[in-house]
Amino acid sequence: MLASDLVTRGYTRLVGRPSPSRALAVSLALLALTSCRLVADLDKEMLDAQPLALTSTIYDANGRLITTLHAEEDRELIPLSRIPEVVQDAVVAIEDQRFWSHRGVDLKAIIRAAYVNATTGRIEEGGSTITQQYVKNRLLSPEQTLTRKVREAALAWQLEQDLSKEEILGRYMNTVYFGQGAYGIQRAAETFFSKPAAQLTLREAALLAGLIAGPVRWDPIDRPEQALARRNHVLDRMLTLGMITLSQWEEATSVPLGLKPTLGSERYPAPYFVDYVKHQLLSNPRWGSTYTQRYNFLFKGGLKIHTTIDLRMQRAAEGAVNGILTQPSDPYGALTAIDPRNGQIKAMVGGRDYWAPRREDRYAKVNLATGGSTGRQAGSSFKPFALVAALENGILPTKTYSAPSSIVLDEPPCGSPEVPWNVQNYEGSSYGGAITVEQGLISSVNVVYAQIIRDVHPERVVEVAHRMGIRSPLRPYCSSVLGSNEVNTMEMASAFGTLATGGRYVRPTAILRIEDPEGDVLFEANPRPKQVLNSWVAWQATEIMRKVILYGTGTAANIGRPAAGKTGTAQEWRDAWFAGFIPQLSGAVWVGFPQGQISMVYPTVRISRVTGGSFPAQIWHAFMSAVTERMPFRDFRDPTEESVTVAIDITKGCVATSSTPSENIRYIRFTPGTEPTEPCEYTSEDFISPTPPTVVTGTPPGGVPPVVGISVSTAISVLRERGYEVDRTYERDSEHARGTVISQDPAPGTPAPPGSAVTIVVAR
Repeated sequence: MLASDLVTRGYTRLVGRPSPSRALAVSLALLALTSCRLVADLDKEMLDAQPLALTSTIYDANGRLITTLHAEEDRELIPLSRIPEVVQDAVVAIEDQRFWSHRGVDLKAIIRAAYVNATTGRIEEGGSTITQQYVKNRLLSPEQTLTRKVREAALAWQLEQDLSKEEILGRYMNTVYFGQGAYGIQRAAETFFSKPAAQLTLREAALLAGLIAGPVRWDPIDRPEQALARRNHVLDRMLTLGMITLSQWEEATSVPLGLKPTLGSERYPAPYFVDYVKHQLLSNPRWGSTYTQRYNFLFKGGLKIHTTIDLRMQRAAEGAVNGILTQPSDPYGALTAIDPRNGQIKAMVGGRDYWAPRREDRYAKVNLATGGSTGRQAGSSFKPFALVAALENGILPTKTYSAPSSIVLDEPPCGSPEVPWNVQNYEGSSYGGAITVEQGLISSVNVVYAQIIRDVHPERVVEVAHRMGIRSPLRPYCSSVLGSNEVNTMEMASAFGTLATGGRYVRPTAILRIEDPEGDVLFEANPRPKQVLNSWVAWQATEIMRKVILYGTGTAANIGRPAAGKTGTAQEWRDAWFAGFIPQLSGAVWVGFPQGQISMVYPTVRISRVTGGSFPAQIWHAFMSAVTERMPFRDFRDPTEESVTVAIDITKGCVATSSTPSENIRYIRFTPGTEPTEPCEYTSEDFISPTPPTVVTGTPPGGVPPVVGISVSTAISVLRERGYEVDRTYERDSEHARGTVISQDPAPGTPAPPGSAVTIVVAR
């Protein structure tokens, strides 16, 4: 027979009718308890009680549980309807067998407990009812004094007048401590049996019920023999009270404890991301004016926090970092991936191993994806911000700058005669005469971009970086174009994502929705894209950055589909970066040592030196290759309608006229309002001594460039830029986007002289 068959169904079990003398004693006791309202007032005590500490839960973007957050008490409230009657019966049987018939205080139980304890010489039974225990746990201090016991009894009696037995039992079972950090029946079921309370069996219910009176004394993890005896004692009591049958008793007492504990499983997915989520809530005044208030909100508020993390992408990110940086001597790696269309953080790797003991790795829990404490120098991955600033200022991608191995700037804002700025290319590379703004980025030529930031001014470049999504403080120095400022992977992924969306910036977000314990929504993300760049400027920058991957410094990042990016290597190889994007995802990778500015050169590392084109580009490639398998094949949107095309004399930068030599004319698209308007003027010297500077295209060795996986327009541009003629054929293909190159002949890398033809096959 079950608990619901007792008083609530009009049935009295093992209580019998009270004798006249006992009825008189009960009446006197109730009269005394009534007078105790002067001593304890239930309404006031309930108002003064601290809110019940509830465990918060964090979920991934698909609603799967990642981990729980709690302070001292790990608890999840569930209604009594989700607690099986066999569990209710087990608790009543061992804790308060007359629960369904008494009125909050059980005088008979008090007398019986006193007799048993006196005859055995130790505490075997307690006289407190379930109602009294609930009052003590929720409203009173644990002190053992007569005054406290009187208040406890008075409040228990009052509570029985206000709440039903079912309500009291439900509150009690959600409040009581079961051991091993588990408060409430739901957490107890999960802690000891890895299942919700609704699935508990008879033997499991008996074990948990037996723990209430002595969570340490009968702990099944540490004291299994004592716990088994205690469980069987509860089953004996249930049999005696008629709650179970003899066959049920025999079956339940004949099996072992059957534990499936979750103890020690503190590890959970995406730990650096979870830390970031916690930091977001603990630092936001929206959730409390003080840190203590915010802490209680997060760790005691019973919140359901739905996040943006994609655990499939997270596994791919961790696999990419750990798959490239495999040796103990390798530097650390960090990665952040963001959907640039809505700002949602999809993956975050903040270091080598979050769970490593501090004695083995003091930086294990430092989130390097968000910069640790200061961020790290961006190196040449900062140059795209200067490129965007130049394009906004009307500087053409075809404009040429001198490109010696080093250059000295001695005029403001990049130096003075007293303190000149000496800039050198990576490893002293020289590009002969002059190269274009575009090729300067593709080959990451320092001296070119030093001249560019001089022309557009460092404050302008820093303003562009902030506008695109860099949130770290940036010093407006000319050296910022070479990456002297500190940034982190999250903001770099966000800023580069602004290019992926055609100039629309969306603030990174980690939290989709926060619900309170009742399911009411406290917060819901509302991404608001903001157009911070002209779409044509963004597209121009993207097209140039695509060539970084196709045949520039970032070829190790080529994933065979439209992608753009930039490498970065800080001074003396202390930091290495690759940040890149496809239309649906932007990702940034940093590699370095968190201990300090340590040069990543042999023998400190296992390769000669770490550059942005080595480990970082390889990690980005491994990650993107894995996560794009299920993504549609998309190209970047060409905002042709948002541009104007003008015939330009590329040697002068003015509008071509009928006098302009045909070899100097290029048709170039501009953002409306930035196009040149002044027609070119020529003198006789322009035609007598045509000695334009030698423009080095920077064509690297290796033969025909790879163009498979990119749009036909970009492929033609790349091939023609290298001096090849292009033949096109079309083939029906359902696996690639329309207009994508699916094969080429000759194959990439084939030696072929300029002027020869390359045939490309384009998907229909």
